[in-house]
Amino acid sequence: MNVNAIIWDCDGVLIDSEILACRVASEYYTRAGFPLTTSEYIRRFAGHGKAQIAAIIREETGKDLAAVIDWTQKEADREALFEAELRAVPGIDKLLEQFRTLRLLMAVASGSSLRRLKHSLRLTGLWDYFDPHIYSTEQVARGKPAPDVYLLAARKLGVSPDHCLVIEDAEHGTRAGKAAGMTVYGFVGASHCTAEWAEHLRAAGADAVFFGLTDLQAAVDLSISN
Repeated sequence: MNVNAIIWDCDGVLIDSEILACRVASEYYTRAGFPLTTSEYIRRFAGHGKAQIAAIIREETGKDLAAVIDWTQKEADREALFEAELRAVPGIDKLLEQFRTLRLLMAVASGSSLRRLKHSLRLTGLWDYFDPHIYSTEQVARGKPAPDVYLLAARKLGVSPDHCLVIEDAEHGTRAGKAAGMTVYGFVGASHCTAEWAEHLRAAGADAVFFGLTDLQAAVDLSISN
C-alpha cells in the first residue's frame, strides 16, 4: 500500500477525551432515568453518535430520554471538564510533527461537532497540524459507520481513498474507513480502551491494531515507503 494521506479520528486517537466525555454523558443519562457508569457507557456507546445512542435507549426502554436532557448544559459541563483535564494522547504531537516534516497530507474526520473539534484541538495544541482539513459528520448525510466523512476528507485532500490510511479507535469508525475503501489501523492506546478493545476493532475489519504510538509510527513509515 502506498499511503499519500492519513485521516485521523479525533477522540481517543489524537486526544485522550473519551473517558472524560463519557463520564459527563453517563451522568446525564443516569439522571434522565437510564443508569450508567462511565465504564458501562464506554463499553456500550463509545464511538456512537447522539442520535444512535438515543435510538438504542428508546428501543430498550420505550422512552425518548434524549428529549429530557438539557444538551446545552451537558455540553457546557463537558467543555468545562475538557478545559480542566483534557490532554493530547502522550507523544502524538511529536508524531504529527514528524509526519508534517515528511509533507504527508493529513486530515481529521470525526463524529464530533465542528465546535467541539475546534475547542478540543486548540486546547491540546493540535489544531494547526490539520487546519483547514478538519471535518465532522455534521457536514455529511450519514455518520459513522457510513463512509461519508472519510470520503469527504479524501476528496478535500485530493487523494484517492485507496491511498488513504485511517487511524481509528472505535468499531463504527473502523467500519466507516473500510466502507470508504481505505486501509484502517486501529489504535488502542488511550485511557478508555479496555483489554478486549483490540479484538473489537479487528472484528470490525481493522487491517492492524496498535497499542502504542511507536509501533504505529513504524507501520505508517513502512506504508509510506512502499
